[in-house]
Amino acid sequence: MYQTKHWSKIVMAGLVLVSVVACGKSRSVKISDSNVERATTPAKLPADLEKLWKNRQNEQDLRQALVGLEKFAIENPQYADVKVLLCRGNYLLSDGHLWLKLTGDADADEKVKEESIQFYDAAVTWCEAALALNPKFRDKVVKEKLTIEKSLDVLGPQDIDALYWRYASLAKWSRLVGFTTLLANRSNFSAMVNRVKEIEKSMGKEYFYSATLRYDAASNALSPTGDKKLAAKLFEEAIAKHPNYFAVRVLYAESSLKGNEDKFKKQLDYVIKGKAASLPEIEADQIVEQRKAKKLLDEL
Repeated sequence: MYQTKHWSKIVMAGLVLVSVVACGKSRSVKISDSNVERATTPAKLPADLEKLWKNRQNEQDLRQALVGLEKFAIENPQYADVKVLLCRGNYLLSDGHLWLKLTGDADADEKVKEESIQFYDAAVTWCEAALALNPKFRDKVVKEKLTIEKSLDVLGPQDIDALYWRYASLAKWSRLVGFTTLLANRSNFSAMVNRVKEIEKSMGKEYFYSATLRYDAASNALSPTGDKKLAAKLFEEAIAKHPNYFAVRVLYAESSLKGNEDKFKKQLDYVIKGKAASLPEIEADQIVEQRKAKKLLDEL
């Protein structure tokens, strides 16, 4: 994992192996037993690191940002927001930059997929580290030896970022690892997303551009037994709520519309012609989605 391997080894030294996720191919859940108190304010990152993160639409900038963020997180373990950035950054590297390198050639793609699996796994691990800053959650997992999915009830609004991005990263990791692992983890996905929905309800607002609505849409679209008409309805609803959030349109096209060329092109054309800066807080992610839309259209 390039330079990030060095810092990951240091991180691992402070983690306790507490359980295993699912069957199929399993990954170890690594939760720290350190009683670090979560900071009540966001971290102040160095200016050069802020700049690298802001430019994460560039692969090399993102890779450098991950190295810097890991170093910062190790030296300042109290900041959950930095751990979430690491989760999101590793996710973006896999879901965006590495996905764009897939060619359809089995041998070449295998190397890309292997690297993607590593980065998705790192994303899950950093979200778990963020969740472990909740002392009640940490006690359930470390002291009571409960699984993460059986410890979700103590998570609240401060944990929603880490919880959602753990789900998203674990889902992508499972899908790449293989169908057996994906199937084994389905109940875990549902548990995490249902808890996100409960937290949303307590907050009185939705999370991250209708994230749970997208989950319901995608789970129906991608499951062999899913309701495809319901999936389309939910995708359209999510788009209506956030028309300039490009990722939902790309997901809709890729998961549901390949057999409908007109609708497929319509969604992806909207993304390509749209303004990434319409959502300034995720402009970099939007740029990556535009590249994904172009790749999907070029492959049509």
